[in-house]
Amino acid sequence: MKEIKKLDFNFIESKKTEKVIIALHGWQGNKDSFLPLVKHPLFNEYNWFLLQGPYSVNNNPNRRTWSYETEPNNWAYEEPKEIIYNFFQNEIFKKFESKNIYVIGFSLGALVCYEYICSMNEPLGGIFPVSGFMRNNDINLNPNQIKTPIIIGHGENDTVVPLEKSIEAYKILKRKKANVQLIKYDAQHHIPIKMLTIISKIIKNKP
Repeated sequence: MKEIKKLDFNFIESKKTEKVIIALHGWQGNKDSFLPLVKHPLFNEYNWFLLQGPYSVNNNPNRRTWSYETEPNNWAYEEPKEIIYNFFQNEIFKKFESKNIYVIGFSLGALVCYEYICSMNEPLGGIFPVSGFMRNNDINLNPNQIKTPIIIGHGENDTVVPLEKSIEAYKILKRKKANVQLIKYDAQHHIPIKMLTIISKIIKNKP
């Protein structure tokens, strides 16, 4: 029986709230990619799980990704899904109620939101895919996430991942009756303060 990989992560604990933010980095990022947000005044009162992709890029331990090629242009799906699901069940859901869990994914991390997080059975507090894209032009939205706020953010000047990718994701989620918004902003491939402020308000104000 193949042993399931375990995710490396940092957990930053807060005594001020029962809410937690799960951060999923982009291509070649790592568990330190979201550290600036942890210290930001908008977010420094929350608990954080900073997750690290289970696979290295070009054998560089500091450059991580969430999947791997099984053959040219074909990427593993089931193994990463199992790794992420197991981590949520064994680490996150044991510490926090699902309604207090918020997931933010940037770029490739946003793909993880569409692929895996939206399909989870436990209703989450919020899902925030930023500057992302889909794998097969579809999103497996679990019925239990219908009411979960899904806030998609994307820069209109993004030359790495075109804005159209988030527009497509928004339309698909809208057709599935999701509680989804698309926020467009004048930026390139990053998360500007406008998007951070929107995310912060949703987390702060949601009961």
